[in-house]
Amino acid sequence: MNRKVITMSRFVAAAMLLAAPAEAADLPSTQAPAAPPAPSFSWRGFYLGGFAGALLGDGTFTYFEQTPMRGAALVGGGTIGYNWMWTPTLLVGIEADFGYRGQVYSERVNRVYPGPTDGGVLGTARARLGYAFAPRWLSYATAGFAYGTDFPPRGFTSTMPLTFGVQNTGTTVRAGWTAGAGVEYAWSDLISVKAEYLYVRLADSGVAYSTNFGSVPLGVTSAGHIVRGGVNFHFVTGNASAVQATAH
Repeated sequence: MNRKVITMSRFVAAAMLLAAPAEAADLPSTQAPAAPPAPSFSWRGFYLGGFAGALLGDGTFTYFEQTPMRGAALVGGGTIGYNWMWTPTLLVGIEADFGYRGQVYSERVNRVYPGPTDGGVLGTARARLGYAFAPRWLSYATAGFAYGTDFPPRGFTSTMPLTFGVQNTGTTVRAGWTAGAGVEYAWSDLISVKAEYLYVRLADSGVAYSTNFGSVPLGVTSAGHIVRGGVNFHFVTGNASAVQATAH
């Protein structure tokens, strides 16, 4: 009889030991729930920014022969734009900028020496096609409309024939085109920095000069290579789910 009691006691104790973990599993957890993952950065949304850089002239001034206008000038201004994420890595955007271009100096070629140009405005309105090749990194190509003050020199001299000329019609704002590429890095969810190259070509100008031979109409080509850096402030950022929703 005692053996039966002992055996039954051992059986009950073993059953209680096995049931304890199951009961504990049914109790509510006292641990805090895991924090949700941080949303992924997205280039989607509006942004404003500023830029500064240099323009290397690629225009010409023609008086009997073409003279390159290859001097450098400072450029700077502001930018506004909007990005759409076509896929999680493919970006389509629009961007406009407006700024100031400094004086462009020329170089002497053979017998003609144009003087410096006046400063003026320079702006663009472009489409952007970008590829997010790494987290927070974006490379892009861009092209579109350009406008700005043309590049006629204020005056010129020539040794053959001996000529002194002074511009008498002033500068004009001309339309044109631009194309280029760049790379951008998101320093934070709101701030990005970029480096960009643009080629700008404005419509040719006919400019009158007062010379020792009277008034002479001359041709001017206004174009240049622009290398600039910029900082953008982003107003809207999206998470990964928003990007996926935009993609479908």
